[in-house]
Amino acid sequence: MSGQIEDTGSAGRAIITFSRGWQTLVATRSLGRRGVEVVTADEYAMTAASFSRYSVAEFRYPNPTKETQAFLEVLEKAILEYKPEDEATPYVLMPIHKETYLIARHRERFEPHIRVPVPQIEHIEQVHNKGTLAAYAMERQLPIPKTWIPKDPADFESIASQVELPAFVKLREAASGVGIRKVKTRDDLKSTFAEFVGHFKLKESDFPIIQQAVPGDDYCVTALFDHGKMAASMTYRGLRAFPAERGATVMRQTVKAPEMEKIAAELLGPLGWHGVAELDFRWEGTPEAQPQLIEVNPRFFGGLIQSVESGWDYPWLLFELAAQGHGHIDPVKETRTDIRTETPVLAFLATLQEIADNERGMKALGDSWEQAKMEFHSGSKRQGIRKLFRGIKECFDVKARFNKARELLEDHKDNIYDVLSRDDPFAALGVLYPLAVFLRHGKVNLELITGEGGPGGADE
Repeated sequence: MSGQIEDTGSAGRAIITFSRGWQTLVATRSLGRRGVEVVTADEYAMTAASFSRYSVAEFRYPNPTKETQAFLEVLEKAILEYKPEDEATPYVLMPIHKETYLIARHRERFEPHIRVPVPQIEHIEQVHNKGTLAAYAMERQLPIPKTWIPKDPADFESIASQVELPAFVKLREAASGVGIRKVKTRDDLKSTFAEFVGHFKLKESDFPIIQQAVPGDDYCVTALFDHGKMAASMTYRGLRAFPAERGATVMRQTVKAPEMEKIAAELLGPLGWHGVAELDFRWEGTPEAQPQLIEVNPRFFGGLIQSVESGWDYPWLLFELAAQGHGHIDPVKETRTDIRTETPVLAFLATLQEIADNERGMKALGDSWEQAKMEFHSGSKRQGIRKLFRGIKECFDVKARFNKARELLEDHKDNIYDVLSRDDPFAALGVLYPLAVFLRHGKVNLELITGEGGPGGADE
């Protein structure tokens, strides 16, 4: 690691963590294109942001969860080494992922040398933990699905008998589709709960919550706060997720959602929130239906490309907020709502999954044919014909299934990708990291690709 960067009279300098994330690449390009010198960092090599032309230097750090003190020491050393010689040069630490919480907890260690525009750790803990978030939202009478928070095994057994199904079992502190599963029966609920407790080695204080499933589509409210005042906000709708029904949004479209953004302000404003946040909602899309708050990500979010391409350039806005020191940023003016973006690899997998689900109609036809044959053999030809036609009705014809698949694939045609960029082509080599994960584990391991896991981390 070398802190020697030639002084080019830049707009400032930033250290950005979690450089394997697609959202980190978006942030790196955002700042780099505005003249900010970006130093990228991660625990892995071959990351998307490190390959970017806008990364002027890079360094590696230990795993923030497993080697906390070593991570803090390496980060502090890097901050000192890359510190600009000119004290007037804006110098900002911009954590992207879960390391945000660790940096927030130890901010006094870094703030003498670099600006740290992240929320206070007390505020993060209030809303990131799904248990404390649910309690806080209910206390403030904000809309949230019915939620059960088990205190111990006996309490869970009592809750399991009264949960309204279908429901979701959720780790209290995880995201990107990790540690969440939809259950439709009491047996599924009990076995999933036990599995999560065992796999993630959870203590009673970290037991999963159970939350009633609510209808509607996924919406993501993104926002930047200046000490409790909402300085910018925008919303995008999730068009596709991977895995379906429980995973992260991987295809998106910008929408207008003032009611959801109002709820975001009512939730985070009273805390004195400072920095970025993303809030997940479910909404049926009708005026009489109230949006339901699902969870809060107290940091940068996977769909950052959607915000930036639509005109809400959060990395630059946050850099400005931190660099100027007096809390003023120019209001967002030039925005677009005709933008659609997607995450490479995962968005295509989501489409293939939807096509596969569509093809399952063939199973209905096969089952009805077997039932019809049994009726024919028993002499009830009329019943056999009825069951056969019922199966045909439930199944798409070949042409309809082909058109549906073509329609789903067409959804990708004009989308903007997190990775591909004409002025920054080598960043696409960042796909090497998830590819290496796939080759090592033989599957799309979201816990490793997204860096998510439960308290203590999942087994690798």
